[in-house]
Parts: sequence; C-alpha cells; structure tokens
Amino acid sequence: MRDETGTDQVVDGAKDQSGGQPGETVNFTKYDRRSLTYANSFDSPATALTIRTIEWFTGKLSILRMIKQFERRGAPTGQPFWRAALDTMGIDLQTPDAQLEHIPREGPVVAVANHPHGLVDGMILADLIGRRRTDYKILTRALLTGIDEVAASYMIPVPFPHEPDAQRKSVEMRAKAMAHLKEGGLISVFPSGVVASSDSMFGPVIEREWNVFTAQMIRRSGATVVPIYFPGANSRWYQVANRLSPTLRQSLLLHEVVHSCNRPQKPVVGPPVPADKMAMLQSDPRGFMAWLREHTLSLGRDGG
Repeated sequence: MRDETGTDQVVDGAKDQSGGQPGETVNFTKYDRRSLTYANSFDSPATALTIRTIEWFTGKLSILRMIKQFERRGAPTGQPFWRAALDTMGIDLQTPDAQLEHIPREGPVVAVANHPHGLVDGMILADLIGRRRTDYKILTRALLTGIDEVAASYMIPVPFPHEPDAQRKSVEMRAKAMAHLKEGGLISVFPSGVVASSDSMFGPVIEREWNVFTAQMIRRSGATVVPIYFPGANSRWYQVANRLSPTLRQSLLLHEVVHSCNRPQKPVVGPPVPADKMAMLQSDPRGFMAWLREHTLSLGRDGG
C-alpha cells in the first residue's frame, strides 16, 4: 500500500517478502512487452495472429500506456507492486478493513472467490489479501510475471485448457498449491476456473460450476475456508464474443482489463465457513462446492 504521502508501506501485521530495500523499484527495461498477449498459449499461427490483431485494436495500447506511466512513477517491487498497479489503473479498493479481519493471520487458509472479470480479479486479491498477510499464493492466469519476479512469486500460474501441456501444468499447479498449504500458507482460488459469462448474447452473466479439486485441496490440508465475493461482470461485448467464438473471447481479455479500469471495486470478504458446513466436505464434496458457490454469491446480495 501507499500512505497519504505516497510512501510505500506494509500494512500492520503483513510482512513484505520482497527482501528488497525501501524504495526499490521494478526494472521495466527487462519487461518484454510482446508477452502482453493471450495469444502465446495457442499453437495455431492463424489463431495467435487473430488474437494479437484484435488485442492491438482493443486493449493492448491502453495497457502499454499504463505500464509506461507505472514506470515513470517508480513502480515498487514486492507486495506494494499490486497497490501501485491498481492506483495506475484507477481501481480504488473499497472493502472495509473490518472485513479483512475475517482472514486468519496464520495457518492454512483457502480463500475462494467468484470470477467476474479476469486478470483484474487476481490483482485485486493480491492487494486485498496482502493487507492481512503476505504468505499467500493466488491460482490465476498471469500476464505480469515478466515485470517483477517478487510480485509474480505470489502467483501460481493456471494453464488454459487448450494449451498442449495443460495436463502436466495442472498437476504441477496442484502440487505447488498443496505444498504451500502444508507449510501453513494461504491459497486463493477461483474454483470455476473460468470467467463468468452469459448463456446467450444478451442474457444474464452466470458464475460457472465450481470444480471439486478445490474441495479436495481443502479436505487434504484441513484449511480454513474464507469466501470472497466480487461484484460486477465483463462487458456485453465480451459476452457476445464468448457466444460467437473462443478465439474472439480470448481476443477481448485485454479489452476487459481496460474496461475494469477507473472503476471502484468493493469485494466482500465473508466470515470463515463454520464447522457444521465443513462437515459436508467429507460426505459430499460436490454438494459442498455447490453450497460454497451459492454462499459466496449470496455475500453480494446481503452485503456480507
């Protein structure tokens, strides 16, 4: 975070893992801006070219301008990176401090969240959870790993299903997540694995079914479960593209990053899941995940 004078600081109780000296900043000369694309996960040259072309005409130029602005400001490394990045994007985080106390300061925790936007959801979680503790890892598809190695270390990359080696990467991702929980850390995950979308071009946006892998991770680790609800949804352009073509949908993900800029965000952090509900995990893991999904979404209806 930054205080009112603009000085980077670590919120009370959260230890910065960067190991750097105060005032250390990101070296953007090492960042390959060609990596700012969702096309790299595709083998087909035609598909990759289509995605890159649409990205240039929709969101990529705006994001590159923000990166240059970020660089001129002297972007901090480590945990403060996320708050500074969101400041540059004009995203004000309005979650009350009292809700952050729902996140245990120590011990294994699985923080589950719905996934309405995409990349921005992971960045917001990094800033939000980092205000409480910094021994966290977020399971997300990340594009910013080339900017700051320390900030990227808070992420465990999740492969797209269409990637040729997606199965191997998924196994590695799950192993890293379990190892982190066994060490007493916090894992944050979007159990749907996909961004929320509508079933028709102009229908309501729906959070998809939650994967049972999350239940297995919770059960094996004995972690406390904390639900987090994100309000909002991607643009109607994205919903239309999602119904027309997977390639078009992928092409607009950078556009959706820009669409999320200059808008306040107020995720709702709910209390840890009570023991009586956790008991369902042993007998009916799929039923537990269905309940947990609905419970998380209900935080938006009742304000937490």
